[in-house]
Amino acid sequence: MTPRALALVSTLLAGCAATPPGEPPAAPPAVGLQQAWVQAVAGPGWAVRALTAEASCPTLHWAGAAAVMQPRSAPGEEPSPPGNTQPERRPTQFTLRACEAPWPADATSVQVGALTLRAPAAELRRIVVIGDTGCRLKASDKDFQACNDTSRWPFPRVLARALALKPDLVVHVGDYHYRESPCPPGLAGCAGSPWGYGDDAWQADFFQPARALLAAAPWVFVRGNHEACSRAGQGWLRYLDAEPGTARACQPEVAAGSVNEGDFTAPFAVPLSPRRQLIVFDSAEIGSGTPPAGSPAWARWRQQLDRVTELSRERTQSLFLSHHPSLAFSPSRSGAPGTVRSGLTPLLEDATPGRLLPPGVQATLHGHLHIHQVLGFATNQPASLVIGNGGSAASGRLNAAAALRAEPLPGVQLETFQSHSEFGFSLLTATPLGWQLQAFNTLGQPLATCTLAGQRLRC
Repeated sequence: MTPRALALVSTLLAGCAATPPGEPPAAPPAVGLQQAWVQAVAGPGWAVRALTAEASCPTLHWAGAAAVMQPRSAPGEEPSPPGNTQPERRPTQFTLRACEAPWPADATSVQVGALTLRAPAAELRRIVVIGDTGCRLKASDKDFQACNDTSRWPFPRVLARALALKPDLVVHVGDYHYRESPCPPGLAGCAGSPWGYGDDAWQADFFQPARALLAAAPWVFVRGNHEACSRAGQGWLRYLDAEPGTARACQPEVAAGSVNEGDFTAPFAVPLSPRRQLIVFDSAEIGSGTPPAGSPAWARWRQQLDRVTELSRERTQSLFLSHHPSLAFSPSRSGAPGTVRSGLTPLLEDATPGRLLPPGVQATLHGHLHIHQVLGFATNQPASLVIGNGGSAASGRLNAAAALRAEPLPGVQLETFQSHSEFGFSLLTATPLGWQLQAFNTLGQPLATCTLAGQRLRC
């Protein structure tokens, strides 16, 4: 055998020895620029973000000018998320460098490597909305979605259909990361999937499938409970958090009864036009339980809602975005509407009794419930739009007749209700009086069309 052949055999044998039986081989290391996108940041304003495997950040080029992007976070290892309850836990590995630059004021487009990113339009009129998109691998629930089958995890299909609509803006209402546990041996549907909270799972669940749509339109990212510090919050703060500059971090340890500082984000507004705006609220940590009334945590969350009221005065029409809905129904196998218990609801009731949100808010946008449902009210509340059917395993259905007879909160009466359990996404298009909402399935076929005039929803 020649020396070259011997070397080849040695390499192959070494590779086989390095891979434990029954486990897929490790993916090759990433090379070069992975993704680049434009996102709304607190300020308000827009920033270019990028993820790269290189030792330095890439350079923006536009109209004969150039600027080197600044690092948000460097590759490294972090401890397993504090308070995480999954049976399999390990340190979190980040191999990619996150970079950022403010959008250049005079640029109509910028070049980042081979990617061209266009400037956000002066008026953002066509908005794609997606939510709850990752592939669920969660050992504590014994729930393992078939990530390798696009009919069972259709997020790539959703993205392709959304891209074809050429939106001005994309809004993700939270829960990007679901691959928390390893795929059990023998399950072909998820075999080979990365897992944990590092950038390999983030890439598989969101960044790789979304690469084209990330580059095609600016984004607004809403934080879901899956991105809380006890779960995928480390990656959220590195990549998608709206605070510009060096990435914030989750506290490695938190005293009992306290909230991780990494789970607090100040509400911020995203102007859409001289009349319209989005108000983005981080409900990731507050979604599951309400702090005791009068406690320091209660006071802090109330301050967040006071800021929402202040922001609502900046435009005549606002859409309030948070991951967790307060005015919605929990789906079930039978279709019977269940009660949604958000930890934010008592705080909303305290801040704005009855209406829950200040008068300038026309409607609310949420995810969390893995279904599409829209609710318009005969009583004085903003319309509620829940768009959580982007790809994560569905969680039942809702019977419209039963929902119309029910009350999402005591005294709140419905006038309009529609629900669809199919995977898909929605498109909001600005109209003179408000918005048109179109819901689509993964084939791009329409599921529903509704209009929103003021806070009144008609389907």
